[in-house]
Amino acid sequence: MNLYELMKHRRSTRHFSSKKIPEDVLQRVLKAGQYAPSGADKHPYVYVVVDDPVSKEDIKKHCEIVDKRFYENSKSWFKDWMKRKKISLEKEFLAEAPALIIVAGETDKPYWLESTWISITYVVLAAEYEGLGTLTYTPSETGFLKELLSLPKGIEPVVILPVGYAKDMG
Repeated sequence: MNLYELMKHRRSTRHFSSKKIPEDVLQRVLKAGQYAPSGADKHPYVYVVVDDPVSKEDIKKHCEIVDKRFYENSKSWFKDWMKRKKISLEKEFLAEAPALIIVAGETDKPYWLESTWISITYVVLAAEYEGLGTLTYTPSETGFLKELLSLPKGIEPVVILPVGYAKDMG
């Protein structure tokens, strides 16, 4: 599949099989993110891989709490959109996916947020190329991730990428 076909056919995955991701595949996906261009060539992004079931469940529970709070304060159009798309406040995919890649950025670097998002795009496309499904999940609050992952000051979580083989929903 060429790059344009890959981009055109990539879809978000919310249901994952329990099949483990081979370490070499996961390493290639992470390495792809390092190829992304960045402001002032500083590469201000950090990847944290979480594959421990207890930690994934803990992250899931915290995400459900912040999503519920966000949803309760959302506009009606957003609530209607979520209903139409059948997007639940329950985040089973965070516990179900074999791995979570938390991408964070170094906030003291120039263009840190823009650079981090470019890196996320490279990771997502590499996962697709490797036959993995993923989803760019952005909790509305990330302070709990800083605490759970013991991230130092100046490292700000941006996205959680649940990664794994898509479960056949057919």
